[in-house]
Amino acid sequence: MEAGDGDTQSMVMVYSGESIREPIAIGGPLVMNARAEITQAFRDFHAGRLGEVPLQARLRYR
Repeated sequence: MEAGDGDTQSMVMVYSGESIREPIAIGGPLVMNARAEITQAFRDFHAGRLGEVPLQARLRYR
């Protein structure tokens, strides 16, 4: 699905599937099972342990 905003075009991605009946924690671009996992993922992100991360992502989620 694509949505236009003036001259800027965006893509919307929608996913669905069967429920896995587990808790959900959302933080920025991350979705995990617990808030502690989100916190650790951000620590790993800032420490450079997530591999190659595009510049735009590094600037957006400081």
